[in-house]
Amino acid sequence: MSAPRAGQGEGADLNPIRLGYFAFFLGLGIYLPYFSPYLIEQGFTPDTVGTMLAMVMAAKLVAPPLLGWLVDHSGRLIVWLIAAAVISGLLAIGLGVLGGLGAGQVSLVGWMVLLVLFGFFWQPLLSQLDVAALRLTGPAPERYPALRAWGSIGFIVASVGLGAVIDRVGLDAVPWLMAVALAALALVLRRVPEPGVPRETGALPVSIRARLRDPAMLGFFAGSFLINLSHGVYYAFFSVHLADLGYSATAIGLLWALGVIAEIALFFLLPRLRNRFAPLFLMLLAIALMALRWLLIGYQAEVFGWLLFAQLLHAASFGLTHAVGIWVIDHQFPGRAHARGQAILSAISYGGGAALGLYLAGLLWGRVEPGMAFAAMTVASLLAFVLMVVSRRVVRWSPGEREAGP
Repeated sequence: MSAPRAGQGEGADLNPIRLGYFAFFLGLGIYLPYFSPYLIEQGFTPDTVGTMLAMVMAAKLVAPPLLGWLVDHSGRLIVWLIAAAVISGLLAIGLGVLGGLGAGQVSLVGWMVLLVLFGFFWQPLLSQLDVAALRLTGPAPERYPALRAWGSIGFIVASVGLGAVIDRVGLDAVPWLMAVALAALALVLRRVPEPGVPRETGALPVSIRARLRDPAMLGFFAGSFLINLSHGVYYAFFSVHLADLGYSATAIGLLWALGVIAEIALFFLLPRLRNRFAPLFLMLLAIALMALRWLLIGYQAEVFGWLLFAQLLHAASFGLTHAVGIWVIDHQFPGRAHARGQAILSAISYGGGAALGLYLAGLLWGRVEPGMAFAAMTVASLLAFVLMVVSRRVVRWSPGEREAGP
């Protein structure tokens, strides 16, 4: 019997997708704070760690568009998500096995190959989870932020609760805990109904090529690229930076969690903000606060109060930029172009932008002071601000507008 198609039904059971977000971000909450320290413990230099993390992210340049194409052309979303979760979980186990062999027993090429494969199957998961959530909520997209908040809860559980576990058993547990989270994701996804494909909202199907030839659309993608590039030093070396300043692993986990708590609060406010403010205003505000955040972390992290405030700004730098980006793509790529639109955003911004940001972080860290490394990320943020202003035509529409295309 085929799974029920509940794409636009008000009665769709959303609990499985909530748990899906929880499980995915449980793994992400282990990866972001602890995977770079795990690699450093394996004996890799900061330059190499930056390159290794960039390889994981670079897989997003290919994998999300490929999965989006498979979803759009097969009409099967959940099946492909389950397959990607299972394979990435098995590859996480492989990373644990490599770490267990000890330093010097596996070549850097071996690590790189496994990391690229892991990234290839792991990176597309979030963009297609977003597609599933948006399709399941149907005509009520304002319900999306509350679903996405469950991912933030999972991140907190990982960075705080599992961070305490890592403190006790050591960083060798990191890839194994990621594998457990991915196995849980695969099991939860089996309960998610296969959502239907939304109907086209215009008279003619959306042309992906035409959208990608639009200068304003390209400017939006370039701005999204820089937004994620600017997170490079934060994702690669925030934990290392705080450890160098004397913060404990538990304190570092709590600080990561604080940022995500702020993100949760934002997600519950987003429906109200969406109805009151244009996406362009929200995006520009988020980017300005993001630029301030990197300066505070780079130059004031030893002052605990400023560090707390900087972590609260995670609600803007990641939460608000992510949500507005999802809305823009939902608006510009409706119907059968939807999965590919979200995948293109994921590839360009979370793939290309984050990969280059992590690579640059590896080059900067150790060569310049931490403040200068984070200041470089502020410059990237300001360039993103300019690009969003230039591309305002695709980011701006009336707050109450839902269905109409550009």
